[in-house]
This record gives sequence, C-alpha cells and structure tokens, in this order.
Amino acid sequence: MELNPVLFVHGIGASAKVWDKFELPDRNSYYLSFFRNFADPRDQVKELKAEIDRILQIEQKQKVVLVCHSMGGLTARQYLANNLRNHQIEKLILLSTPNLGSVGLSFNWLPALLIILGLVGYFLIWPLFFALTGLIWEVVSYFRGVLLLSPAAWAMRQNSFFLKELNGKKLPVDLKYIAVLSDTKVFPHRLVNLLLFHEGGDGAVPVSSQRLSLASVPNFPEIDYSEIHLDLPHFAVPQKAQSAVLKALQI
Repeated sequence: MELNPVLFVHGIGASAKVWDKFELPDRNSYYLSFFRNFADPRDQVKELKAEIDRILQIEQKQKVVLVCHSMGGLTARQYLANNLRNHQIEKLILLSTPNLGSVGLSFNWLPALLIILGLVGYFLIWPLFFALTGLIWEVVSYFRGVLLLSPAAWAMRQNSFFLKELNGKKLPVDLKYIAVLSDTKVFPHRLVNLLLFHEGGDGAVPVSSQRLSLASVPNFPEIDYSEIHLDLPHFAVPQKAQSAVLKALQI
C-alpha cells in the first residue's frame, strides 16, 4: 500500500529548516517555508493551499498528511475550516499548537511600552532601566523566533479576535486529528509552567491549549481525535519530536 506524502509546516518566526533532522523512511516529505513567517495565520492559508496542490500534482495522490508545529497548526486549522468538504487532508498532526492561545503573549505589548516610557523620560534613571529591560525582552524574543508586535503574535494571544473566530468554526470529520502534547520537566520551562499556567505545558503553551476540545472545535465529539504525550520545551519540539511524529503517523 502506497502511503500519502507528508507536508511539514513550521511555526511563528521559523522556516523549513526546523525540520532538518526529521527522517521518514517510508514516505515522501515536503517542507513549507512561509514567505511571511510573522503573518496572521489567515494570511498564510493561501500559501498552504498552493503547496498542498503542488504536492498532490507531483505525487499524483488525492491526499496529504500535515505535520504542524505551533502556529502552523492554527494555519492548518484555518485551511480546514475554510475547506470542509474539499480539504484533501488525510491526517492533521499538531505539535504544541496554541489552540486556545499562548499565555506568554498576553503581555506582548509590555516591552514596547517599557521602551516608550524610557524614551519619554530618557534623562531619568528608572525610565532608562525600563527601556533597556523592554529592549532586551524584544531582542531575546526575536532570537527565540517571536516578534512580539507582529500579526502572528497578536493572533496567538489568549482570546484574540482570530482565535475567537477560528474556534467558532467546525472542522471536517473525514480525517484524523492527533495532538502531540508537551508537558516538559526541563528547567526553566517547568518554572514558567508553574508561574504562568499553574499546569503542565512546554514553557510557552499550556497543555489545555495544546489539545483540541469543545473549547476550540464546536463539533469536537464528531471528529476522530487522539493524543500523544512527550517532554520537550516548545522550541525544541520541531527538532526532537521525531518519535512522536512517527507514532502519530501510525495511528
């Protein structure tokens, strides 16, 4: 039996390079790099659809499997919600996707505010400290792959307009959904989980947000849904979750 090809979709601020260490011995694999990796997920759907169509034309197949990390899963969900009956997807595998938003991004505006306060009162010591704190926060976030004031970051805030809209839409019922949930014990991500989430998570997204549920899928009881658990920090998932992805492909 010939297996359908797999398309790997990255998250915010990343590219196809995050999947460099993935090897699938029995399937053809493709890796999408969004032209704008800090765009709103709704604006990435067109690119995702074009890549799916291209792969199916190359492979001469009817369906493809999507493996999506973080915000890439939200883009895939938006694509499916837009194409309930003609999606051409066999299976959607979500890795640490913030279906209910990311708690950390609830304060994505704070570094910019600190910088503005510092610039307004640049001749005072405390405002200067605020500005430096905000600048360091912005720089560290950027090098971790998050542009705090980008459309992508605003979209992934808890209770964002985008998530309210997306989580009010049904998903197709003729494919399988597998959520790979990361509850890491690695420090300092474990400390972040306790301080911000008061539950398990990957240091960026709590477990309750990573899973699909009635809170994110109105027709949740109708879909074929499974979960796999692993212990990895959020930004380590694409490189090190190969065993979980292989297990999900077998479900």
